Formats: sequence, C-alpha cells, structure tokens
Amino acid sequence: MTAGPAGAVGNAEDGGAYRMAPGASPVKGATTAGDAPPLAEGMYTDSIKPGATKYYSIELDDASSAYVSAIAVPREGSVPGAQDGIGVSMLTEDGRRCGLGRRRTFAAQGGAYPTGDYAERVVEPRGVCRSAGRYVVTVTRGEATGGGSAAVPIELAYMSEPAVRKGTEGSPAAGGKGMPGAARESAASPPVTSGGAEQNAEGGTGFNDAADVRAGSVKGSVGPGGTRFYRVPVGWGQRLRVTAEFGAVPAGSAFHAANGVRLALSNTARGLVANRNGGYQGKPKVLSLETAPAAYANRLGAGLDAATRAMRFAGAYYIQVSVNPAVAGKVSGSVPFTLRIGVEGEPDKGPEYAKDPGEFGGGMLPLAGDGMGPGGARDGGSGRSDRLRLVGYAGVGTGSVLLLGLGGWTLAARRWKS
Repeated sequence: MTAGPAGAVGNAEDGGAYRMAPGASPVKGATTAGDAPPLAEGMYTDSIKPGATKYYSIELDDASSAYVSAIAVPREGSVPGAQDGIGVSMLTEDGRRCGLGRRRTFAAQGGAYPTGDYAERVVEPRGVCRSAGRYVVTVTRGEATGGGSAAVPIELAYMSEPAVRKGTEGSPAAGGKGMPGAARESAASPPVTSGGAEQNAEGGTGFNDAADVRAGSVKGSVGPGGTRFYRVPVGWGQRLRVTAEFGAVPAGSAFHAANGVRLALSNTARGLVANRNGGYQGKPKVLSLETAPAAYANRLGAGLDAATRAMRFAGAYYIQVSVNPAVAGKVSGSVPFTLRIGVEGEPDKGPEYAKDPGEFGGGMLPLAGDGMGPGGARDGGSGRSDRLRLVGYAGVGTGSVLLLGLGGWTLAARRWKS
C-alpha cells in the first residue's frame, strides 16, 4: 500500500492512487455499539481488517433522511478473496435495521476496485426508524480467504437530507426488475441527446476527484487494475444511458479475461445503481446500461427493484470504468475506451423541501482540485490543488438535490456472494 499527496491511497502506478476527500477526519470505529464514536455530517477515513465489524453512531431528528456510505479502497491490482468485500447497515439503539443493509463483494465488482454502498434512514409514518435519537452504523468486511489479508482504508461519508413538503414527493418511476424503468444492460449504444462534442478526460481516481462530463462522448484510457471516475448531472425526471466502448490493444498472445472490463454507475449518495462486467480478449468490447428516471418517490415505491430505488436523487451520478488486473501482462499499456453518455428528458421541478436545504440547494458540490480539461471536462490527472472547488450545474432543474461530498452504489444484496 502506498500513500501520496492529498490523502491518496492505493497503487500510484498509472496515476491510479485513490484520492480521499480533502479535509476528511480520521476516526477509529469501535468494536461494540456502546462505544461507537459519534459522527457529524461530513467525511471520515478509517481502515478495516478482514472479518472485522466497526461501529459508529449518529444523532438523527424525526424528519430528515440520512445516508452513511462506506467505500473500501483495496490496493489497485490486488487479488481479493471470493467473499471479501464491504457491508454497511444502520440500526436503532435496540438493534432494529433501518432500510436495507448492503454488502458488496470485490469479486462481484470484477476486481479489487473501490467498492461500497450506503446505509439509510428514510422517515416513514410506520417505520421502525422514524424517531429522533441515537442510531448505530456498522461497517463489516468479508473474509479474505484466498486473497490479501491486510487492512484496507475506508472512506465514510455522512449526509442528511431535509424532509419535503407532503404532497410534493411525486410518483415513482415506471418499471421494476426487467422492466423498462429499471437500470439494465442495453444491447445498443445510447443516443447522444445533447452536448455531443467529444470530450477528452482521463477521469478521476475516485468519487472526490471525478472528472466532470456532460452528455456526449468522452475518450479516456485505464490500465489493468485501475478505475476511472466521471461525474454527470441528472435532473428530476431525467434518465441516464451510458455505453463504454473498450478498444483493441496489442496482445502478446491470445487470451480471455473473464470480467476483464467493467462499467458501473453510482448515485449521488454513493449507492450502487448498476454494475456490468464483461470478458475481454484485447478486442473491441461494449458494455451498456440505462436507468429509470430520477424521482424522489423511488425511495418509497413498493415493489421497485434496487436499481430503480437507487435513482432517488437529482444531482451527480458517478460513472466508473475499470479493467481487471488479470489483463496485466496480456496487453501493452492502458486500454482505451470511449464513453457515450445520454441524458434523456426535460428536468422536472422536483419536490419542495420543508426547510432550506442549505448545501443541497443550488446545484453545488465540493470537489478536490480545480484543473479543467478539454471540452469542459475535469482533468483526472495532474494540476489539482488540495482546496475544495464548488462547481454549479446549470439545467439540472429547480429543487434538484446535489448531496454534499457524496456519490453513489445501490443494488441491494442480502449475502456476501452476489
């Protein structure tokens, strides 16, 4: 494990070190719920060993929604055990779960990539987590059998979203599992609906320095074991369609890497929306996905699949492009790719918040660094400063929520092996 400037962790080769949030506070999770250190809204760093569970606590009111995400950052290119991964849950003091507990295995993601999800408290009239008080967040790591046994850094993000005025929640997006509204793999490349100019951006190392992009095409490259992050705004009522076209590369001999390439999407609160893996042979390969329209009521809709429920925010969505470390030694250099991004539909007004949403209003998000690349894309490579930069998104729509400092991952799994 290496560490670099501005909180970078991971393998620094190919510019791939994950950049932790500037100003994130170190915290040491407890081994019991009673000793759980309190978290205020913001960003934190910790580490966790295989098979361990860490406890943290938060104080909640009786109206706001709360999200605590945990992103594990294994060494880039490392080989994880089949059951290794990260899980996060939120509980009442008497041990009742709020929402879904989410677990992500590194193997299911296709490699040792930055992996995680969030736990949530959404106030519901008859919900067990509707009361104000102390809540406990648990972060659990899977067993490392067959892989590396070292502790991995984790990045925690806690955010609170104000309540909305009754009657303005709107309706859930149409669709469910396997239906038109759900995030699913698409056989064809999505149309570029606006802002079709080609953008060149190598992408960021993580959620905190993701390259800002817009609808259109984006050219980049990523080395074996690496992941590139891109951030695109999506308004209320809009859906996102993304295709990653991986290019051909010179290979010393014929090979086939199962789950050799990956395309993933996370929401504003770092909840997983969709994850696509595909085999790679050094030849062109296409992976695609599309989402349900973003709707506040997706979090409340009964019978919706996890991918649709993840489309609960207007704001930043995070595209991730990865190449499996198994490709190392098979090809020469990095793998080029082209992202084709479509944002469909006119933005709706969205819900009305019961009080000033503060940092969630006005389409503002903090970012690490301020270097902008060609075509208006944020340069994922050099030229960043360590200060926070506020970036406004025009056209996201009135009432849009850009959740401070967060990004997204939400396909709920009830067991480690998914």
